[in-house]
Amino acid sequence: MKTFIALLLAGVSMFAHAHNDESQNPMADFDCEHPPGDAVKELPGLLGTVGRIACLPAGPGILANKGWSWRYTGSYFDLPMVVGYAHKDSAGLAPPYYFTKLSARELAAGEVAARSEELEKEVETYRPKGALEQMTVIDATNNYGQTIKVFMAMESKQDGWLVVCTPKCEPGYVILINKLQPN
Repeated sequence: MKTFIALLLAGVSMFAHAHNDESQNPMADFDCEHPPGDAVKELPGLLGTVGRIACLPAGPGILANKGWSWRYTGSYFDLPMVVGYAHKDSAGLAPPYYFTKLSARELAAGEVAARSEELEKEVETYRPKGALEQMTVIDATNNYGQTIKVFMAMESKQDGWLVVCTPKCEPGYVILINKLQPN
């Protein structure tokens, strides 16, 4: 019986030591002041106007820039962001997660309407009010080589959508973007 109790206490002690504090958590270890050399430091094109790179515990993410509002179509409370671990195949991979490549390609006028219609059929929460002024396709590749596709669909210079495909485009990852009006 004494041997059993000793083994039990040793097991509990090892378990407690394995989870002793937050500093041991790899999610909290990303050094934003000194990111890896291959980490993206700037956002391309219009994404750099409406978004910014922000430091998050698991690695940098893309969030609304100052003067812009981002909102998930189904929520007023969650903080919209595009993160390196968003790709479905990232489950089970250890952090950090960061983007090593961001490329942007503006679609030609004829492609914009066709791709917007495809997205409307594919994603029920993507519903532009009218014709789009422009659409940019952003390929965001993370440090695991996984590519997240982001469709930036602008109805005007002040209003638009981000449809994030990880790799499938889903209703929960559609972000409304709006330029804030000064007071």
